[in-house]
Amino acid sequence: MRKGTILLVITCIFSVMLSNAVYAELRFELGAKGGANWAKLRGDPVSLWVSGENGQLAGAIGDNKLGFTGSAFLTVFFNDFFGLQTELMYIPKGGKGTASGHIILYPEYDNPRPAFFNGEVSAYLDYVEFPVLAVFEFEATEGGKVRLRALVGPTFAFNIHAESRLEGTAEVTLQDTSTRSEQIDQREEIGARVKNFEFGVMLGGAVYWDIGKVDLLIESRWERGLTTLDNTTLYRNIYTSNLSLLFGFSYPFGE
Repeated sequence: MRKGTILLVITCIFSVMLSNAVYAELRFELGAKGGANWAKLRGDPVSLWVSGENGQLAGAIGDNKLGFTGSAFLTVFFNDFFGLQTELMYIPKGGKGTASGHIILYPEYDNPRPAFFNGEVSAYLDYVEFPVLAVFEFEATEGGKVRLRALVGPTFAFNIHAESRLEGTAEVTLQDTSTRSEQIDQREEIGARVKNFEFGVMLGGAVYWDIGKVDLLIESRWERGLTTLDNTTLYRNIYTSNLSLLFGFSYPFGE
């Protein structure tokens, strides 16, 4: 889907909502939330992508990587049932897994050396993200002290940092063609291999408790990237996937 088409759809949604809002009494919420995020990468095997075009790893990064995510959000309700929520969110993406194969090792105080690697591969991808979510609210108790919410909508993410990590054993080839085994923990910036922008979709559910002037919330959400991360000549279809559990609060006003 082209960016122009995406922006047109979002503009139309906002136009419809604002036109309906003329005849409605708006209700606002401002809040923050944070919690745990389990990230993984899907699609083509990504070990070769992580190790670079000079490496040749076999394996996939299909295991979950745990991290912290958080956001500030504003929700506008147009009636008792429907609203629109926008967020400014930090979310760590990526994943980890096992792999083996040939890499270029960068020993301290030495020239780059070919090596055979066996161990764990991780990708750390940090994003600033802007979800635009439709919110559907239902009262779970009489008087609305406890409310249930469903959320769905697109996400617009911008990569701010990308790094790979190799942890394991490497058989290093020396100048005299002999080899030696080394334990390595090698990190590498891979920002040039990652596209700056990612478009995705998010689904979630939440429980809100009215405790007076503020509401407490617990929220679970699932997110899937719809555009590939790969920015190299490998042309791999690599997508992010995230599952988050969030805790937070919101402050209602404007009623």
